[in-house]
Amino acid sequence: MTGSNSILIYLDTNVYSRPFDDQTQADIQEEANAFLEIMAEIKAGKLTLLGSDILDFEAHNILSEEKRAKIKDSLELCDKHLESSEEVRNLAKRIQNDCHIRARDALHIASAIKGQARYFLSCDKKVTQMKQARCYRRLTKPHRSEYFSAMNPILFVEKIRKGEIE
Repeated sequence: MTGSNSILIYLDTNVYSRPFDDQTQADIQEEANAFLEIMAEIKAGKLTLLGSDILDFEAHNILSEEKRAKIKDSLELCDKHLESSEEVRNLAKRIQNDCHIRARDALHIASAIKGQARYFLSCDKKVTQMKQARCYRRLTKPHRSEYFSAMNPILFVEKIRKGEIE
């Protein structure tokens, strides 16, 4: 399924959840549509999906049985999986403290970084704002040489359309 030129991405739980959120808000509807486009790119082998233990944990704890089942179906498309480790937890703690974000968000970002994802996508505006993205990149440097980028799925899809995703 994975192409040799496929780009590894990590989606936060809220991206997987967007199609099940209140679609009356334009930005939520746009994010849900972006998620569907990203899934199509994954199925076409143009993108590779990284999963993690924190994603599995959050999906398992979704209250709605139907939503939980559909999100778990999407997680089945993950070609790679990063297990929780002391190294991931230590990086997450550093991200939480240095970048001033919640623990679970930090675990997602640490998983993306340690799993070598090129892009981290989230619908959480606090997590994807430029100040935060710079903080993650700074903390990423000791762990890898490849550029790491955090952004909203709408922006990611726009970049795909423009041919700006490397």
